[in-house]
Amino acid sequence: MELNIYPSREGFLIMRVRLVGYEPDLERVCAAAMRSCYSPHPGYELFTHTSQDKVLDGEKIFDAERIGGLLKRALELGHYDILEHNSITWLVEADEKEILFLLESSKFFETSQIDEERWLVTTNLRVLVELARGTNDLPLTKELVATLNKAAPIIASALSIPTARR
Repeated sequence: MELNIYPSREGFLIMRVRLVGYEPDLERVCAAAMRSCYSPHPGYELFTHTSQDKVLDGEKIFDAERIGGLLKRALELGHYDILEHNSITWLVEADEKEILFLLESSKFFETSQIDEERWLVTTNLRVLVELARGTNDLPLTKELVATLNKAAPIIASALSIPTARR
C-alpha cells in the first residue's frame, strides 16, 4: 500500500489508497458500450471483435487504437454514461472526515467501514472522471483519481492525470 502524507490544519494527514478491484477490460467494456449506441451489433459482439478473423459487417477491428479513439471522443462529448458499466474498489486508510467529504462529492460512492480508519470504497469510472474534471482538491480524491493510471490508462492519459506522490 502506498503511503501519502499531506499537510492539514491538525498537522499531517496520512492516507493510504490501494486499488483492490476493477474490471480488467474496463476501457474495452466502456468503448463497446459507446459503439453499441451507433452500431447494429450488440456490445458483447463489439467487445469480442479483436482480430481480422472476427470481422463484423460495417465495423472496424476493435483494437487498442479504436478503443482509445472511442473513449477520447466520449470524453470530448461528455458522453459519460458509457463509463458506468464497471465498478472500481479500493482499500482506503483515512479518517472519517475525509470519507464523509468523499461521500458528499458524489452519491455514487459506496463505503464499508472495516475498522476505525480502514474502509472499502467502491464507485464507477464515471464518478472518477467527474472528480478528475472537478474542483475537489481533497487529498483522498486526488489519490483515488490517480489510480486511473492503472485501471484506465487511456482515460488517464486523455485527462492528463498525474501519478500519485510518494
